[in-house]
Amino acid sequence: MQLDILDYSLDGVQWDDRTVLSGKTLLINPSDLKDQIRDSTRCLEVDFKLAQPGESKRILHVLDTVIPIEKVSGASHSYPGIDGPAELVGTGQTVRIKNMLITISGQFPHEEGMSPIERPREGIIDMSGIGASYSYGSDFFHLVVQLGPEPSLSNMAFDQALRTVAVKLARYLAKVGKVSVEPERRTVRLTKPRKKLPRVALIYQFQGQIPFVRTFYYGEDISRTLPTYVHPNEFMDGAIVSGTYKSERKIPTSLHCTHPFIDQLLRRHGEDFEFLGVVLSRGYNDSLEQKRKMGLWSARLAKNLGADGAIAIMEGMGNATVDFMQTVKACENQGIKTVAVLHESNGAKGYEPPLVDHPEEADAMISRGNTSERLYIPPLDTVIGGDEMDLHFRSKHDPRQPLIFESTIFYGAFSKMGASGFRAVYES
Repeated sequence: MQLDILDYSLDGVQWDDRTVLSGKTLLINPSDLKDQIRDSTRCLEVDFKLAQPGESKRILHVLDTVIPIEKVSGASHSYPGIDGPAELVGTGQTVRIKNMLITISGQFPHEEGMSPIERPREGIIDMSGIGASYSYGSDFFHLVVQLGPEPSLSNMAFDQALRTVAVKLARYLAKVGKVSVEPERRTVRLTKPRKKLPRVALIYQFQGQIPFVRTFYYGEDISRTLPTYVHPNEFMDGAIVSGTYKSERKIPTSLHCTHPFIDQLLRRHGEDFEFLGVVLSRGYNDSLEQKRKMGLWSARLAKNLGADGAIAIMEGMGNATVDFMQTVKACENQGIKTVAVLHESNGAKGYEPPLVDHPEEADAMISRGNTSERLYIPPLDTVIGGDEMDLHFRSKHDPRQPLIFESTIFYGAFSKMGASGFRAVYES
């Protein structure tokens, strides 16, 4: 499989009477955006805002972020199966605006009827200040789409609508006219190395529980599938889409498309190791026996690919750590040397047990930091998306007032570990 990527990057984004990429500035006409999503926004109030890196802006109630990508030609589209029939992706040409996000902000119409597992958790993106280093997307340009559902809309209908709106706008902005700008071109493929190298697979465990806490592969809820082989090119075309709203611990759709682990494995393929591809597996299985089986099947698939080693990453925490460690155990028992990348929950002072589960087979781990760290969070000048923060079911808070809270109040905070204010220090 070969995928040719045409990457554009922005220096600015602003409102205009036309929608076009002029040089490195994206000009956007709000009327054009409304035309693209008119059929998907019945019973929804829609408003658009812009946010840029370094601005004193705070975005509340973030549900998902989607990167503008679209196929250049052929029958297939990016984000297959979400808005239209699924066609296989990962080949041909794809155009991306690589430092922009379609950011969906909103609250479900009937949160009072949702169980604690179903209810979204607050997700905040601070574009500057201390919060920016903990907020996924703070270094991107944002088109914030604020969705206000009418009471007649069900939670399930809102869930479907927000995903469809995000995908439609992402496709549209990726393919708008471009003036006085040339893309950066990159070809992605997994060719056979010329020399013998260690063979490495990436095991990618996602959240899959119930509606509002799930992940989609070609538009299909993956919680109903067994571990699956996915070519890395498919991620770049949007074959994996998030449908979970556990905001701090989720892997946003845009991060599925641009995951740094996949990017680094591709760039080092043929030099340091042979990258075999991705084993996609489910976390949050319902019983220990199911968790054990999922681990066995993931390990068997990696073994059948010929893996000598594996890197295992996960979405979520707590319950999902047990699934994750069952996979690490199974891989090690199959002779696949496995590095586990995960988070610790050590309490605010770092004294509590860090992991829910830690079998002796998991003897090579990368810690990305303590999720329980507390911060002093000062206010910013502008708030987008609402008038109240939801402090993870505990209380409400005025976003224009300072706050001391866990770093998990920030959107996608787990994904920022190791690359931001989060640090894990080894002590002998």
